[in-house]
Amino acid sequence: MKKKITITLIAIGTAVLHFVTGTQYSGPFPVFVNGYLIDILLPMTLVLLMGLFKNKSISFPPFRASVVFITGCLVEFSQYAGYPIFGSTFDPLDILAYAGGVLLGLFLDLVLFPRSIPNWANQ
Repeated sequence: MKKKITITLIAIGTAVLHFVTGTQYSGPFPVFVNGYLIDILLPMTLVLLMGLFKNKSISFPPFRASVVFITGCLVEFSQYAGYPIFGSTFDPLDILAYAGGVLLGLFLDLVLFPRSIPNWANQ
C-alpha cells in the first residue's frame, strides 16, 4: 500500500507542478523549468506508474523503460516532422531529458525506494 500511495503522490506532484509552472514560469532556473523539468518528471512518473501493474511483462523494468522512452522519442520526432503532439517545438535535448527521467524512475523504483521503504518490491 505504501508503494501505491508514494507513486500516487509523486504523480499528483508532477501534475500540480506542470500546471503551476506552466509556460510562463519566471522563478529560479526558468530555462530549465520551462524547457526540461516536465520532460524529466513525466517519464519518471510514467515508469513508476507502470511498475504498479501486476502484469509481469508490463511491470518488467526494461519493458516499461523502453515503452516510455520510445513514446517520448516518437512525440519529439513527430514535432520535428511538423505534427504538434504534446507540444510544437522539436528540441533534441528533450530526448536526453526523457532518458534522464526514465533512468531516474528506474533508480527510484529499483534502488532508492526499496532501501528506504520496507517491502517496496513486494507491494
